[in-house]
Amino acid sequence: MGAWGAGPLDNDAAGDLLFELEQARVEDLPDLLRSKFECVIGVQGELDSWETDQALAGAALVAYCLAAQRGHPLELDEDLEPIRLEVTEELRHQAEQTIRRALMPEDNEWYDLWTQSNKIDEAEAELKPYLRILSVSGS
Repeated sequence: MGAWGAGPLDNDAAGDLLFELEQARVEDLPDLLRSKFECVIGVQGELDSWETDQALAGAALVAYCLAAQRGHPLELDEDLEPIRLEVTEELRHQAEQTIRRALMPEDNEWYDLWTQSNKIDEAEAELKPYLRILSVSGS
């Protein structure tokens, strides 16, 4: 799985996404994230684990930036700190839907892998703080 923890940033796919986002122009970040979210919320058939890991890392970034925008920053995460993003309502909603879909077991390789490793509860717990932030629309 290429993971060293159950958090959305604790895997190789997340690292690849964050590197890609760091290299991108600021104005391209929303479209890059939307394309990652669509790999989860717009997919027909089974969710791919790698794509889900990348989308969840993107959702964590959106939650991190949104919390900061609202004046309630999360603990500093050195992986997310270099990436600045203005979170729109659309992006917030897509990030929230991404996490919600990832937590559904149907047609979901990501969920199956965590279940097989007996750590799905830990993976779900790691996503809950981000989901709480994303679930509240508006400021």
